[in-house]
Amino acid sequence: MFETRGVIKDGSFEMTEDERIRISSYIENEFGIKMTEAKKPLLIGRLSKRLRAVGVNTFGAYFDFIHSPMGREEYKLFTDLVSTHETSFFREPGHYEFMLDEALPALYKSGAGRDRELRILSAACSTGEEIYSIACVLEEFASRNKIKSLRYKLTGTDISMHAIKAAASGMYKAQSIEKIPVYAQKYFMRSKDPSKKIIRVIPEIREKAVFMEMNLLDKSYPFDEKFDLIFCRNVMIYFERKTQEEVAEKLIRILNNKGYLLVGHSETLIGFNLPVVNIAPASYIKKD
Repeated sequence: MFETRGVIKDGSFEMTEDERIRISSYIENEFGIKMTEAKKPLLIGRLSKRLRAVGVNTFGAYFDFIHSPMGREEYKLFTDLVSTHETSFFREPGHYEFMLDEALPALYKSGAGRDRELRILSAACSTGEEIYSIACVLEEFASRNKIKSLRYKLTGTDISMHAIKAAASGMYKAQSIEKIPVYAQKYFMRSKDPSKKIIRVIPEIREKAVFMEMNLLDKSYPFDEKFDLIFCRNVMIYFERKTQEEVAEKLIRILNNKGYLLVGHSETLIGFNLPVVNIAPASYIKKD
């Protein structure tokens, strides 16, 4: 039984200013996520249960524990708790329309998906809704253009191993696909048990997607081949401007010439010294 020192009325623990600065600074340095003083309640709320789980009663002791040899598994949970995983199928639909109408026709004409594998990266893919939305668009493009076999490979990365495992399973609540385009509905299987309101991405699509743990703040990214299309949306908004440019620069390094980089509609690469041209809202093409 741990001591009750530091516990407040709602069952959370008190966090000193020194503890807040220590943890927030670490999150910003390691993950690039801005943790201002205003986010102190969020940290307290998300981490208090973990203090109980490991049997400590201060955030300082918890922070020490996750950096100890015994805290390696707990560190993964910590990473998941302080990361942002807001996502949905076909979020910001304009990008998927841009894929169908402009990006995919141009890439296919250049040989991607026909003469060689079309490679697409979903960076900070969270629990996989984005990458499977991309797959639905690829299949629709093939169907509309009577392409019998579109050759493609999807790669999803995220800092959270928990999110990666969820993405790889391809299983979601049935209500999550209620508002997706009609053409995409056929790429999901419903449970044979009506009481289980669960859907799963069809195996033909799941087998074309690979998922891996990756931190966008790493010095370099672990890919031998470059991508034709990169989605990195609604994550850089949490970074400082300097970090945004550094991350964008690393993503562009692994992008083929005349490849596309799509960012969130609340994000922009305009003003950065990068070899890309803005060709549509939140959509960029890499210069030759």
